[in-house]
Amino acid sequence: MKILWITYVLLTFSAKDWTDKKTHEATLDVSNMQNLTVVVDNIFGNIKVTRGNTNTVDYTVQQTISAQSQKDLDKGLDEVKFNVIRRNDSIIFYLTAPFICDKWSGCRRDGRWISRQESDYDFRFDYMLVLPAKANIDVSTVEADRLEISGMAGTISASNVNGDVSINGAQSIARASTINGDVDVWFQSVPQTDGEYSTINGTISLYCASTFNATVNAKSWQGKLYSAFDYRPIQPRMEKTVNSDGNSTVYKLEESCGIEIGQNGPMLTFETLNGDIYLKKL
Repeated sequence: MKILWITYVLLTFSAKDWTDKKTHEATLDVSNMQNLTVVVDNIFGNIKVTRGNTNTVDYTVQQTISAQSQKDLDKGLDEVKFNVIRRNDSIIFYLTAPFICDKWSGCRRDGRWISRQESDYDFRFDYMLVLPAKANIDVSTVEADRLEISGMAGTISASNVNGDVSINGAQSIARASTINGDVDVWFQSVPQTDGEYSTINGTISLYCASTFNATVNAKSWQGKLYSAFDYRPIQPRMEKTVNSDGNSTVYKLEESCGIEIGQNGPMLTFETLNGDIYLKKL
């Protein structure tokens, strides 16, 4: 792993607005990784991933830390660190700070735990990655205007919380999700693998070729499922329960609905709370 350069800029706008910006840039040779997976475990900031034509991972990460005083700014610079590690066939981007506990740092087996008692400073990391076409991607952020991926042939997992998820030219998606935002996916070819798509407040739109086939399971509290493809409805499954007295049986219908498009397609699962689901033709 070779760091090519790091540029550093300190900007002070006023006595009440102290901001420090750094740009981390590097090219990593991954020609010896047979099944490359790139992981971005972000918190605040956008993520943009595009397809490259070489066996390298090229990244540009804009780091911004702001505070109301020089003292608080220095504290942020001292505490929040940008990290890149190579683990087996994976390149992993993540942050460390006293209030972050995650599996990459070794203090949490799965997932991430954040506990901030104070908010002396704000921090943001905006990612731009250029990856080999067949790289698998697992990227996540919490607060981002956009999470964008384009032209990637590997398996994609992408999650946001407050912001949209946009994937263009996909071939295999395991998961695409957000909470407050839209999920928009354009498939380069007909999906061959199972996938999960979800949002709470937003819409989900899938754009596929006319040969699209899949088993679709959709669940929405206040939204609807729209399909531009011919389909066959699938009868909802019933769950059988017996009362504790053993004298009566109750059948409960599942809340989701299912349709079959074409034959022998993958299982695609959709879930929204306040939003519609669209299956559209390219």
